[in-house]
Amino acid sequence: MGALFSRLRLVYHTLKSISDSFSVLSERISRDPGLPGPNPSRSYWSEPLSPLDARPKNPPLPEYADVVIIGSGITGTAVARTLLDSSEEPLRVVMLEARDVCSGATGRNGGHISPNTYQDYSEVAAKYGPSAAQAIMRFRLAHLSALLEVATEEDLLRESQARRVDQFDAYLQDKVYQRAKNALEGYLTACPEWRGKHIVSDDDKSALKDLQLSSRVAGYISQPGGALHPYRLITGILSRLLAAYPSFQLFTNTPCTDIGLAVDRGSYRIATSQGILSATHVVHATNAWASHLLPGMRRKIVPVRLHMTAQRPGRALAQATGGSPSWAGTRAFVFYPGTSMLAFDYLTQHPPTPAETVNDPSASEEGNIRTADAVYPAPAGELMFGGGAMLGGRAEAALMDNVGVTDDSQTDFEVTAYLGGALERYFQPGWGEEGAVSETATMQGNGEWGAGRVKAAWSGIMGMSADGQPWVGRVPLCASRREEPRKPSPPPADAMNHSLAPPGEWIAAGFTGEGMTHAWLAGVALARMVLDKPTENPSNASALPPQFVITEKRWKEADIEGFLADVGAE
Repeated sequence: MGALFSRLRLVYHTLKSISDSFSVLSERISRDPGLPGPNPSRSYWSEPLSPLDARPKNPPLPEYADVVIIGSGITGTAVARTLLDSSEEPLRVVMLEARDVCSGATGRNGGHISPNTYQDYSEVAAKYGPSAAQAIMRFRLAHLSALLEVATEEDLLRESQARRVDQFDAYLQDKVYQRAKNALEGYLTACPEWRGKHIVSDDDKSALKDLQLSSRVAGYISQPGGALHPYRLITGILSRLLAAYPSFQLFTNTPCTDIGLAVDRGSYRIATSQGILSATHVVHATNAWASHLLPGMRRKIVPVRLHMTAQRPGRALAQATGGSPSWAGTRAFVFYPGTSMLAFDYLTQHPPTPAETVNDPSASEEGNIRTADAVYPAPAGELMFGGGAMLGGRAEAALMDNVGVTDDSQTDFEVTAYLGGALERYFQPGWGEEGAVSETATMQGNGEWGAGRVKAAWSGIMGMSADGQPWVGRVPLCASRREEPRKPSPPPADAMNHSLAPPGEWIAAGFTGEGMTHAWLAGVALARMVLDKPTENPSNASALPPQFVITEKRWKEADIEGFLADVGAE
């Protein structure tokens, strides 16, 4: 009888623990994310800070802007660039940033431009149909060329380190590897135009050795990919826009605290920490924090804290061997260590010093780069390694503990401990001895960075979409819980006589950790909506997929708990 009672007590406590954990999670995903905290963990991407952060204090806030953009990351910058560069007489545009410039997810991510395609295709096709799935994959893939083109046009190839790389998806579990190969074949059967762009290692263990990967890797699938320095690309673009357009103003450390209708009900009244201004259009480019000012988006875009590190490579890694050149800075990896394809870690590498040639974005097989040490300190080949959300796929609770969390001033000890040890294991024995600390004082951050393998560790907040797709377009009442300004007649125009869409709020957010392959072109598409320009031809790869457009119907159907249940069941 005692044994029975003990078993019942165990079952009771287990069920209670599950119930309590669910209640805590449900509360977190429903809460107001608030404003970004004032003291985030230091991202290595922002070493050193952009000259934009050395500007004198903000000028007085203007009384009026045609468009106010909230957020200074990749999305907000794409919107600003498109609005300003598309007009002969530029609009009056104000960008508000709660903290330093590009201090959110864009300046804290992994630097990948490597979209999920074959991994997601069957699920997306099952939900939206094959034609829509193919359009979504094309849109993701289009970001590689689009971002390289932007870096070229902005003369930022050197500063941004934008380049094509060879992307390797490495699977440690044979069953997962077989599943991935089946997924690839299904993807290529549906999309034959992409055949020939992937290499499957199969049973060729010598290929693993050439990549210096651990013998525990079951196999890999390679494909063209890209990498860049996201912080320097975005701050470089913003610097050019500020210099070129007096009508564009950037206000850092100026959070937007409230949005309402102006007294005349013809525009928005926007409250900030520096005062109040009015605008006919408000763009929400705040991703994980979007639901602070759009309360209807709670449980539609949910913050999730993720982690990144900058690490010194082992001495043997990426060295030139057997007549082959060093691959440092020319490869990117995604590692799948567990039994779920949802548990993965990701790796890019800063170019080493010195690098001698300029990347040619038109040469898809090249990964050549040249450092911008005249502008920034030369990189030292740091490995930019992130992930660990499920601790190698063995701890879904580790991920759930970071769902609904917006505190990026702290890092999760278990996750950073995992990241600090996993990388050497992935390349054992190719890693070699630990790398020596030989950087200059500037490279070391004047003592701010760790002296061991892990140079820096930080966290960032992604915006997880309740249905897995970004939310882009005019914000409906169900999301804003606010009336729109009255529609003027004739159609609205700014002082320079530019016709715009009717006044409103707009959003591009909820990229679910894949902002580098969604956000730029989503921002471009959103700006075109504000400008009341026709949508792109759907046959264009860069055309915004209709499944991304925010509508009341989609808003009603999006279910975050169902989405999270699917994550746990994979």
